Amino acid sequence: MRKVSFLFFCSFLAFNGLAQLNAFVNDDIEKTVHQNKLHFYNMARLSFETKQYIEAAIPLDSLLQANPDCVGLRYLKGISSCFKEDKTRSALELLKSVSSYSPQLEHYPYWLAYAYEENDSLKKARLYFEIAAKSILLLTENDKAVVTDAKRRIENMKMASRMQYVRNTVQVKAIGSPINTEAEEYVPLLPSDESFMIFTYRGKLSKGGKQNLNKQSLLHTSKKEEGIYFEDVFTSVKLNDTTWSEPKPIKTINTTLHDAAVTLSSDGNLLFIYKNLGTGNGDLYLSQLVGNNWTVPVYQKGLNSDKWEGSAAFFPGNKFIIFSSERKGGYGGKDLYKAEKLGDNLWGHISNLGPTINSPDDEDAPFVTSDGKILFFASNGKLSTGGYDILRSDIVDGILEEPYNIGKPVNTPNDDKFYIVSGDGKKGYYSSQTEGGKGGQDIYYIKPGIAGKPVSVVRISGNVTYNDKPVEATIQINSLKKIDVGSQTYVSNSTTGKFLISLPTNNDYEFIFTYKNSPPMKRTFSTKDVDSSIVLTMIADLYSDTYAKMVENKRDSLDKLNKLANSGVSFDEFKTNYGDLIIDSLFYKIQIGAYVFIENFDYTRSMDLGIIIRKVYEDGITRFTIGNFKTFNEAYKRMTDVKELAVKDAFIIVHYKNNYYYLRDILKKGLLKSSKEK
Repeated sequence: MRKVSFLFFCSFLAFNGLAQLNAFVNDDIEKTVHQNKLHFYNMARLSFETKQYIEAAIPLDSLLQANPDCVGLRYLKGISSCFKEDKTRSALELLKSVSSYSPQLEHYPYWLAYAYEENDSLKKARLYFEIAAKSILLLTENDKAVVTDAKRRIENMKMASRMQYVRNTVQVKAIGSPINTEAEEYVPLLPSDESFMIFTYRGKLSKGGKQNLNKQSLLHTSKKEEGIYFEDVFTSVKLNDTTWSEPKPIKTINTTLHDAAVTLSSDGNLLFIYKNLGTGNGDLYLSQLVGNNWTVPVYQKGLNSDKWEGSAAFFPGNKFIIFSSERKGGYGGKDLYKAEKLGDNLWGHISNLGPTINSPDDEDAPFVTSDGKILFFASNGKLSTGGYDILRSDIVDGILEEPYNIGKPVNTPNDDKFYIVSGDGKKGYYSSQTEGGKGGQDIYYIKPGIAGKPVSVVRISGNVTYNDKPVEATIQINSLKKIDVGSQTYVSNSTTGKFLISLPTNNDYEFIFTYKNSPPMKRTFSTKDVDSSIVLTMIADLYSDTYAKMVENKRDSLDKLNKLANSGVSFDEFKTNYGDLIIDSLFYKIQIGAYVFIENFDYTRSMDLGIIIRKVYEDGITRFTIGNFKTFNEAYKRMTDVKELAVKDAFIIVHYKNNYYYLRDILKKGLLKSSKEK
């Protein structure tokens, strides 16, 4: 069953051809309904004229109870019921019950076809869509729009027939509470590590509450309760794999007008916002994460036109984006374009993605994977099975290949849009209005996010400090291979020093960390022969000359410490006596690096080892460790693997009550009691 979603509401106001109420319906209702109940009709009419069909159902129910035989009310109620999962059967019955008045009911064959399709009667749906496409006189722009949509739905049904046995082996599940509510939630956006989510919300928590639309002249009313909710931007933190924190509005972004989330950069620092004053067009704005707060969105010059621009996606590196626009010169309604960042809040070199991607219909909601090799987008054109469907186009040597429908269960006969995937491609997110949801549009997650072989990408997360304090440093990344991905520039968070970067594999990279006048720090590492997604921790500690000398003078000789690490300890004897012994608050770790200045740490050889923990201990030495093992035998087995993989001089250290010890030290303290000693 198909549902029309409320996505970027104001973009619909310029075209509401499927929602106009003709004179017969209006007159029939006004002469039937008691004067003191007409405000319910005004509420329903406003919902229709803004395509909020589900919201129209409540006032229509109240009116129908008192006026069950009113043809106009039955017609509107039949239409609104098409958009509610559990009311589609009654929608069809209501529309059939007024068939004798069909010549007077504007676009009746279209809505009857719509109801048949909602009830999976595809042959009859196609028959009445064909009648609608042929019988409606093209007297107005609304008539033309209905005919165009009827023809498109006929093609969608043909595509659905071809796709009925195409199904991916993925699981789709509603994300649930507290994100999904009875209100509308859509456009899920996450950084590559999925640590938080930003999404668009429309409901009773919207900043402006319900607002009337006098300025748009859709309905002359001064009653606020008869208005509509506008869009706001909310955020939620991921607590664990299945649990999210209570969503909160982003106060610096939300206004009493429409503010919708559009796209988030993979590092989680740049957020495109859609703003609309309610006149039918919309523009793109950019907000940046500074410390823990998002800045007030800034208008993007060169990107916006006098037409609608409403969705976008970053390429890796954030220098290029793909965005959707209704500007003149395209192939259809909404087309996808590419733009290059020329300066702060300035874009240029805009080009249409061409007929391979764009169609005479609408293409919207793009997303580029973190390795830059796949473009997902939504289209209601000839490749759709109904409403918007998610399409995929692979990017090979910079060229977009022919897109294809990713099939069930992600795509439904409803509007399915805003598909994104995590940095490793293992999970996807999108918004849809389908079974299992709570309100109109809800957010769903998909496992895996990319069917088949996952993306190959290295996700680098870390911190930058200057004189041991977190700073906003510049991080320049250069490709060292002939296949150049271009120079990329990022910044670390000014409050935490954190950064998050995703890079394609099979390449060599140079990282250059700079902060103010401090000498730059350079790091190089290789991602050759990596054919999956891995996570790498990278730390950059920058020092002034004075501070560096002070730190160095306080530290002992590292070479001396490493040589003494486990001297005089027999591993075989240690395994025999204490190998399976478990002691409260005592853990074994594998040390893979220890440095006075950590710029000497070799990240390339540690890439296959998993999550790396970095800590400065009391002796002033920065140690890199992996694992947190309760027994020595577990640690010893892992150390053997580590030596074979990359770090031949790896050894075991002991962590006891927040202190660090070598094996010989823990023996001297007498903390370990062998089975013989017991």
